[in-house]
Amino acid sequence: MIVIDASTVISSVLEDENSASADIALAHAAREGALVPGNFWTEIIHALLRAEHRNRVDETTADLDLAEIQVLPFEIEFPDAHAVLSIARKHQLTGYDAAYLALALQTKLPLATVDTHLASAASATKCAWKPQR
Repeated sequence: MIVIDASTVISSVLEDENSASADIALAHAAREGALVPGNFWTEIIHALLRAEHRNRVDETTADLDLAEIQVLPFEIEFPDAHAVLSIARKHQLTGYDAAYLALALQTKLPLATVDTHLASAASATKCAWKPQR
């Protein structure tokens, strides 16, 4: 099991992103399960709406992408709010991104992300996910 962030899921689902690391992380999460913080679904919906507004996908494709994501074995777990605030300050992350890192640290699970700033913070805290080859 891993913690996976919305950017990784969206990068794997949207056809025009072609991120091999996101594809590997999402395949792992599909097999082994993943934890996500409470803000995950609103971030996914926001990203799909942005993709629609930028004409990267149409409404039907966004709806299908959302349905595809919803069947994945994701469990919502809420990280400690004080930890999120502290991590956001220390690593200069948004509260949204800090929630993923806080959850990974709280559960002692690796964090899969394609977001470079969040990946750097995950590496600094030694909880970055590295796929098994």
